[in-house]
Amino acid sequence: MAQEPVIHITESKDAAADSLSSWMAEAAQEDIRDHRLSSWALSGGSTPILLYQRLARRSDVPWGQVALYLVDERDVFQTDPLSNARMIQDTLLSHLTSGPQWHPWLTVAEPRESLARYRHGLASLPRSPQGFPSLDLALMGMGDDGHTASVFPGSPQQQVNDWAAFGPGPNAARLTLTLPLLAQARRTIFLVTGPEKAARVAECLRTDADLPAAWLSRHAHNVHWFLDRDSASAL
Repeated sequence: MAQEPVIHITESKDAAADSLSSWMAEAAQEDIRDHRLSSWALSGGSTPILLYQRLARRSDVPWGQVALYLVDERDVFQTDPLSNARMIQDTLLSHLTSGPQWHPWLTVAEPRESLARYRHGLASLPRSPQGFPSLDLALMGMGDDGHTASVFPGSPQQQVNDWAAFGPGPNAARLTLTLPLLAQARRTIFLVTGPEKAARVAECLRTDADLPAAWLSRHAHNVHWFLDRDSASAL
């Protein structure tokens, strides 16, 4: 049964990145003590860049026992500036001396093959009672329109109950983990900063809005929102 979200408010986006990087390091250590591996799904976009830079400098994350998945990806080559895999490679992976298990999406391929390969990569994870792979941690963002992952309001992806989906999105088609799968994560974290997100944050946390981010916040088991003062200003 889902619990009420825990809200962490910091003074700035830099402070949010610092706080969350410490929180994630502790979570990884707890997972590895418990079952020898910590599985994370990471989001792209610009908001988590500071976080990934902080994580890259930490010495207390046992990266050799971390498996990194991507929450979603644009269907572009991994050399493309729009690629989430490229951003995470540049800000995090290229700075690590001990590499985690890394699961980027197969892009610019037949969508059924890309989805099948990602399902295969997820299949080794423990299963929830509903049969979904259960990540230890899902790091989510939220767009101005209330989307999260590559699940946009009114998009076909919003109705998919499989593990992964392919569908439309701004700038490029998208590959994404689905909301039902992300809701089964051991911890679901929203990292949201900036004044332009404040009204939507309040809508997601205070109403039954039919928005992907609001749905996931309501249905995930253990939800934490990491906000700066600007994004929390309407709460």
